[in-house]
Formats: sequence, C-alpha cells, structure tokens
Amino acid sequence: MKFNRKLVFSAATIMTMTLAGCSNTTPHGKYVDGIHDVSAKGKKSIITLTVEVKNGHIVDIKTKSQKETESLYLNAERLLSKVVSNNGQEGIDAVSGATYSSNGILKAINTLPRVDGTTPEYVPVGSKEASGDDAFKLKWSIQPQLGLLKGDYYYQEARFRQGHMGSVAIVTDTSNAKDVIFAEFNESGRPNYYTRLYQDVPKRMSEYNFSMGKKKGTAWVQSALTMEKLMVEQDKLTFELNPDFDPALANKLKEPNRLKYAGIDVVAGASNSIQQSMVPLTAKIHAQIYGEGTEQLFYQHAEKLLDEKGKWTGVTALLRLVVDKNSKQITKAHYDEIFADEKKLISDASLKKFYRQSKYESINYAEPARIGFNVMIDALNDHLQQGGSLFLIDDLPATGDSGSYASTGFTKRSDAWEHYLKQANILYQQMRQDNVIVEHKKI
Repeated sequence: MKFNRKLVFSAATIMTMTLAGCSNTTPHGKYVDGIHDVSAKGKKSIITLTVEVKNGHIVDIKTKSQKETESLYLNAERLLSKVVSNNGQEGIDAVSGATYSSNGILKAINTLPRVDGTTPEYVPVGSKEASGDDAFKLKWSIQPQLGLLKGDYYYQEARFRQGHMGSVAIVTDTSNAKDVIFAEFNESGRPNYYTRLYQDVPKRMSEYNFSMGKKKGTAWVQSALTMEKLMVEQDKLTFELNPDFDPALANKLKEPNRLKYAGIDVVAGASNSIQQSMVPLTAKIHAQIYGEGTEQLFYQHAEKLLDEKGKWTGVTALLRLVVDKNSKQITKAHYDEIFADEKKLISDASLKKFYRQSKYESINYAEPARIGFNVMIDALNDHLQQGGSLFLIDDLPATGDSGSYASTGFTKRSDAWEHYLKQANILYQQMRQDNVIVEHKKI
C-alpha cells in the first residue's frame, strides 16, 4: 500500500529528515536504530566509525579510531557529512588523493546493520576528480576586495616546522580596534624544501595549490581563506582548543584536537600551517592590539584592468602601502597583478594557464620585459623604503627600453609600471588627504 508522504508526514518524521539531511527519495527505516561501531580497512589501518541512527536514518558519524596518514584522512573524512545527507554511502565518490581512506570510510558504512538484515556487496569507488587536465574540481578565489581599504596595520612572521615562513597581516578599523576588516595568511616553502620548485615560494597565489590539489584533493589556500573569513566576520583572532583536547595526539587534528573556534574539516588542507603558524601569529597580533597597539597604517587599492572596449581583461591590479604614523614615510610596499579565478575570464590566451595565480607569486609566469616580475616589485619596495618617490621610478628594473636582450637581460618597459602608477596616484591622493604621508615628487 502506498501513501502520499506529503500528507502523512508527522512533525517528528520531518524533524528526523531535517537532521539526517535526507530527500524525498531516501528510503525509510533503512538502518537499525542505535549507536553502532563499524569498521573497514583503509590504506594503512582499520578505520572505525561511530554512527548514530534514528528512525532508520544516519544522523551523526564520528571517527572513533584510525592510523591513516593524517592529512589524507582528514580530506577523506569530508565524506562523513555527505554520507549523513545521503543516508548511506551509495553513489558517493572517493576524495581525490585519498582514495584508499575514502573507500575505508564508505566500506565501513556499508556494514551498518540494516532493518532488512542484508549487507550488500561493497564495490570500491574512485574519484571523478582524478582525471582531466587539472585532475580536480577544487574551487577557491584569490580575488582581492576592489576599491580602497585602509586601517591600522599589524604584521607578524616567523619560521616554523623545519623552516617554512608563515606570515599574518591584520588590519583593524582605526576608530575601533575590535573591528577586524582584513586578514591575510601566507606561507613560503622552506629554503631546503625537498622539491626545489617550491623552495622559498609563497603558496597563496602560486602553482603550489594546484600541485597539492592534484596530490591530496585539497588546496593549501582554501584553509587560509576559510579562517580569514571567520576572523573578519566574527572579529576574532584568538583560538581555543576543544575541551576534550588530548595532548597525546600532539598537533594532529583528530576529533578531540580540532580547534573549538571553527569545527570545519577544510582546515585539513593546511592543518600544520593553521595550528603551528597562523594560530600563534594571530595570537601575538591580538596581544599587540590590546597592548601597545601599532604606529603603522595600511592603504590598499585594487582595480580590474580593462581593455580599450572597457571589458575586464581577467587581470586585477593591486597596490598596498604601509606608512608610519609618526614619520609619514612608507615602510612597506607591494604591487601585484592577479589573474582571474577562471580561465575563461582571461582574455589573453597565453595567460589563461595562470588562473588563480598572481604575477608576483607564480613560479612560471614570464614577464614580457624579460626580467622577473618579483624582481621588479622587490626593487620597488626597496626604493620606497629608502625614501624614494612613488612616481619617480625610472631607475627601477624594466622601466625603459634598455636595448639588446643579449647585453642587458630585458628589452622594454613593462606595462605593469603604467598600471602601478595609476594605483599609486589613487592611494597617494587619499593618503595626502588623510595627512599621513609626506609629499612625493612627480617630476
């Protein structure tokens, strides 16, 4: 006998469906109610899950024990929420880069006691993300906030874990130190990194995220972006451990050791970086904000670069300047040109491969002026720190046609300098209006 479920659903049943995240097509009474421990073989160990079932629906899953590679397992563990919403493992793909651990989780769920007494044969699954040019379907955005951003500037950096360099920049509202308006975490590979390609390379807007995505199914920057978003939204820079923190688990982000601040598995993409670098650095900044404060002001302007028809080229210009409140001198400067998050948005076909990267941080980007873009910008930073003008830059690399590439290393003025000068003028006018910078000559 068939019933119209839209008419006969009770309030209790609707609540159960909501908790389980199921749809109208999900079978009722599929599993035996209760709390069950189920296990299956992963890559390196037996994975045991504790599953709670109510009214035949899975409502909660926790990892009870496992000895898999921690970063890989944390990525695979993202499947748990999918299993809950799907009320079973059927039709769920493995996580790219963590196929064995994923299958261990899904196979364990397959052994969950069913009301009809059956145990279907488990068929191992692969990852749909494991094929194609980019080998994964990860999404993240590196686009900056457009327009003007200004406030009090805080910065901390330190090496951690075998020599990686972590850095955190925080900007707060000048009139309200409790209002976090900007947060950015970055990390550079250690000088003796086992892969020479990533030695001393910043990770945020470089090829590193794609390499990690293909190997482990998650991009490093995704974790940083998630934590930054929470900091700004909640105006919170300090973190707490779970009340059930287990010191025996050291820095592993197993269930008892996940940050109480944000119960999110995406941190798995950079678990060591978050715990060992971002957390302690932001804690130092938090203490500074409520201690001695800062004498540094932050000014940033970002603008989409348009072609002659007014259409976005797929490149965004960004200039950051930090000035000292007392001397009114520039203490830090950084200019970059950031590529769109999707290939199709970049008009120059030769630049499409640099999507979700920036000219400064990309390893493979080749500046047409025949000199490294990072070399140009590092020279700009040195020039301004030494009291040079924002506008008199003709002594910097690639600011003019220098003749033969064979004898000089570069041949023409970089277009980036024109874009930089436009952003510099915008920030300079604002900073002069705010009376925070000395006069800079333009001729």
